[in-house]
Amino acid sequence: MKILSGKHPSRQITLLFLGTFCVFLALLSFIPLLPPISAELNISRSNLGWVAGIFMICMAFFQIPFGMMSDRLGRKPMIIGGIFIFSSGLFVTSFAYSFLTLLGARAISGIGAAIFFSTSFTMIGDLYELKERGKAMGVIAIAVGLGTISGYIAGGTLGEEYGWRLVFKTLSLIVFLVCAIFFLLEETAPEYREGTHFLKLMTLSINLFKTRTILFVTFIAMFCNMASIGATYVLPFFAQDQGISTSTTGLLFVPFAAVSSISASGCGKCSDTIGRKKPLVAVTFVAAVALLLFCRMPVDPLAIALNFALVGLCFSPVVTLTSTILVDEVVRTDASILGTTMSTFNMIRWLGAALGPVIAGVMLDQYGARASLLVLALLVTAAFVLAVGLREKWE
Repeated sequence: MKILSGKHPSRQITLLFLGTFCVFLALLSFIPLLPPISAELNISRSNLGWVAGIFMICMAFFQIPFGMMSDRLGRKPMIIGGIFIFSSGLFVTSFAYSFLTLLGARAISGIGAAIFFSTSFTMIGDLYELKERGKAMGVIAIAVGLGTISGYIAGGTLGEEYGWRLVFKTLSLIVFLVCAIFFLLEETAPEYREGTHFLKLMTLSINLFKTRTILFVTFIAMFCNMASIGATYVLPFFAQDQGISTSTTGLLFVPFAAVSSISASGCGKCSDTIGRKKPLVAVTFVAAVALLLFCRMPVDPLAIALNFALVGLCFSPVVTLTSTILVDEVVRTDASILGTTMSTFNMIRWLGAALGPVIAGVMLDQYGARASLLVLALLVTAAFVLAVGLREKWE
């Protein structure tokens, strides 16, 4: 079964890099702004967890239909539509005046992000062969990391200086301009996609999740997303309780994003040589230990930032490695269902991300930040155990 790999992969990956950077820039700028948004709109910490969670819920549940549509209708229209809807949600966010309007605006952005990410990861499988795929996923991971760092800094510094509403208005304009650039993207979906019925695509895809490798990497990704997103939700409130300013709180995330980005790129490139399992085991182990240590960390901004940086190992590196393992397995079996299978995987992964801030918010209100981080550490420990149990086919 032939993948359409002759579609200017360097240009394609550059455009995907740009889009991923902008989405994460806008997405993560929300985190340092949680306390001022909570104060202005009079939203409790647990309810604000639902605001963060609704984005992930929409990311999850809209993955499958749009992933299937990308297998049938092509990748390019889905990418452009996703970016446009995402930017619209950002614009609506800037005018939110209550819990419900903020919830609705974040839901719109979540739908747009679902369309974009379910399609962009699939395009990597379209464009690159086995021994190059990890490196390509690593390039996208760098965009995730750079966008994350920029988002935390922009949210913290610009939000404190100009207010959170202006931040989202500006970001919506930037992402809308990127949407126009994506008309330069070329189609990469397999030519035979038009003859496959939606129901058959879904049935073939679900059958793949009966295999041990795909089942394990899906749960690993879900647990790590739950822990990493949940931890980023807890940290701003932990910092606020200790008297750390909003701008300094944004800076606390920079080492996290840097380590996550750099290690994801390194893990992706390394996995093309030694396989995906060994780096996956390593990053989940270190991240689990870091979260456990976090429960007893002294209240010092530098110590918090450096230890939290290691938690970043269960963010982008895990996404890179698990996504690449899944693409490897699907391409070996049937490349025509790559979009559908990747979207199913992403749905489960983002459900974990949605539950992360919700669980963390409840734990935060009831038991405090340290107990919340301990629960998240146990999730990464479970991911480590599953990674050890992976059976990898490497050829």
